[in-house]
Amino acid sequence: MTTQMNGSPPCVQNCERPPEFDAALVAYLPALRRQALYMAGARHEELLQDALTDMLHLADRCRIATFRTWAQIILRRSASNFLRAARQAKRAGVCVPMVAAIGVQPAQEDAATLSAVLGLLGSIPDGNVVLREAMGDTLTDMGRERGISREAMRQRRELARGRLNDKMRMAA
Repeated sequence: MTTQMNGSPPCVQNCERPPEFDAALVAYLPALRRQALYMAGARHEELLQDALTDMLHLADRCRIATFRTWAQIILRRSASNFLRAARQAKRAGVCVPMVAAIGVQPAQEDAATLSAVLGLLGSIPDGNVVLREAMGDTLTDMGRERGISREAMRQRRELARGRLNDKMRMAA
């Protein structure tokens, strides 16, 4: 790595960032990492990278005196964009045939039962809640999408399960 005359590393792509900005960013990086962990959980490194990229692109708009506030605003904006993209990707999903998802051909009776359950879930109010939970979605995420609490989603799931059990008993 080459250095400039003053001993500092050269900027990449002719940047106009003041050295104070880089020093403030490096000093505040542990706090940003903790905040990203709180906001994005296991995917916090991706969020932190997005936020740092935004910060470096917007460095000319930052006043060093208010760096921490500015960095928090950029991190929150990046988190909002990050979570929005994650929700959109989750909604889009990937259509995988049931046989490919299971990996093993079910017995004929089990396939008939599964087919009946899936058919009934479509006719039950909030039947998709039971199905989405079986596919790994959390009640919190589903509630956030609908603007209701996790407890309200749990109650809807329980109602849908009860209705499904009633219809399965009537069908048998």
